[in-house]
Amino acid sequence: MGRRHLRIAFITLMVAAAAACGTGAPSAAPSPSPLPAATSFEEYAVSFCSAWEALFRAVGNPDTAAGSVLSKALDEAVTAKNGQEAERLATEITAELESGRRHAAVAGGWPPAAPAMTQMDRLFVGFEAMIAAKAAASTGEPGAVGPQAAFEQAGGVEAYFAMIEAMRARPSAGQAGSQQCPNLPVGP
Repeated sequence: MGRRHLRIAFITLMVAAAAACGTGAPSAAPSPSPLPAATSFEEYAVSFCSAWEALFRAVGNPDTAAGSVLSKALDEAVTAKNGQEAERLATEITAELESGRRHAAVAGGWPPAAPAMTQMDRLFVGFEAMIAAKAAASTGEPGAVGPQAAFEQAGGVEAYFAMIEAMRARPSAGQAGSQQCPNLPVGP
């Protein structure tokens, strides 16, 4: 009889916890307010460049595989098996990638850019998987997924090439090509 009461108490507790989750109570970490979607090439260009800036700060130039200051520091922490430092850096890099995803979402509001920005978002997700795998590797855990494998499994490679193709296919309306993002080797 004691086990039955324990099971009923557990089920009651789980139901109460599930109900509490659905009360609309604020979470501990509020999510950032969504930014308004781009409605013109000019608005798209600003957000496009901001997304790329976040990518370069987080992981570096994906075309040349030149790492960023943050990604190089993460690689050093992984090599040193410094899990605490690796986790701190992974958190910082992921925050940059999330910032880039928000900017890509804004840029994707301009209809001609939507396909490319959807793929850019997928690219950011792939890099987030890679960074998480690097942080996990810093503990020396056997069987951890390798960073490149995590990136590929998350669709990062396909997203990168699909993004480039979508950018090439985007109607330029005469605006693209004459502009480049400040301090970056890319342009909208």
